[in-house]
This record gives sequence, C-alpha cells and structure tokens, in this order.
Amino acid sequence: MFSRKVSVVVTVVVVALVTVGLVASALPVFAGPASAALPAHAQLVSTSPEDGATVPTAEQVVLTFSEDVNEQFLQVRVTGPGGTETDGAPQVKGTKVTQRLVRGLAAGEHAVTFRVVSVDGHPVSGTLTFTTTRAGAGEGATTPTTPAATGGSTTPTPSQTPTPSSTPTPSSTPTTGATAREEEQEDDQPDRLLMSRLARH
Repeated sequence: MFSRKVSVVVTVVVVALVTVGLVASALPVFAGPASAALPAHAQLVSTSPEDGATVPTAEQVVLTFSEDVNEQFLQVRVTGPGGTETDGAPQVKGTKVTQRLVRGLAAGEHAVTFRVVSVDGHPVSGTLTFTTTRAGAGEGATTPTTPAATGGSTTPTPSQTPTPSSTPTPSSTPTTGATAREEEQEDDQPDRLLMSRLARH
C-alpha cells in the first residue's frame, strides 16, 4: 500500500518536470518572432557637424536617425553668440533632418536642441554642441571697404583772392617850368611898353 503511494508521487513529479522542460524549451520559439515584429525606436546615428567638433564655419546642421521620422512633430533649435541661428523650418528626407543656419553665422560655440518622433510614435530628443572659429560669409560678416586709388595729383583748393588796397588819392599837380616862364613874361610886359614909347619921342 505504501509502495503504491510512493510510486504515484514519483510519477507525478516526473510528469511535472517533463512538462516544465517542454514549456521552457518552447518559449524561445514563440518569443523570437514576436520580438522581431516589434519596431525599434529611432535613435540618433550621426550629426554634421559632429557633437563637440570645431569647424571653420557651418551653413547647416544635419541629423541622421536609424529610421524615418515624422516631419509633423519635428523641432530643431540652434542657438549661439548671435542668439537664435536657424534659418527657416527643418527639412526631412527619409532618415535625415537638415536645418539651415543663418548667413554670417557668428564665431563661437553653438548648441543644437532637437526633438523628433519616429514612425512608431516614440519621441527622441537630445542636445549637441559644436564650435566655429570664424564668422561665415553673409549678413553677419563685415568686409572692410578699400577706397579706390585716383589717378593724378589732388587738385589744390584755390586760395582766397586778396582784396585790392584802396587807390591812393593823387597829390596836387606841381607847377611846371613853362608856366613859371609865362608868368615872368606877363610881369615884364608893362616895362616893355613904357620903353617903346620913350624911344619914339
């Protein structure tokens, strides 16, 4: 009687162990396809400029993700020495997001903040930085103006015309020698007439 009970217990234990083993071996078979069917979340693969890079200047920022992103829920912000430095809305082409930067980008450190939503609805966000060593060409950059050389010598400014001095008043006209002789002859005329009359008598 006792031996029969022991044999029943042993049989139950063996069946239970076999059942557990079969279930454990079957789990990977069913779990494998189910895991493969689930879509992976989008991840940032690369950036241009790279995070922490130092470049002469930049005209745009390109973010590349592991899968396509939804352009309706896309946000990209770039800030730096010039304040907000984005030019227009970001453009999406497959897995790439391109954000143009303002012309004449100021030299210094720039921070890129992004938030995208993958095709499965999972949001992905992050921040990266890069540094530019010189200002880009455009509105922000100033080009010194060099005056063109002019041929020939510089025309001198004419000096002021001197004011003529006052015309001197002419002095009295002196008495000439001829006038003096005429006066002497007039004085001698009466004497000559007297001598002429005496000679006649």
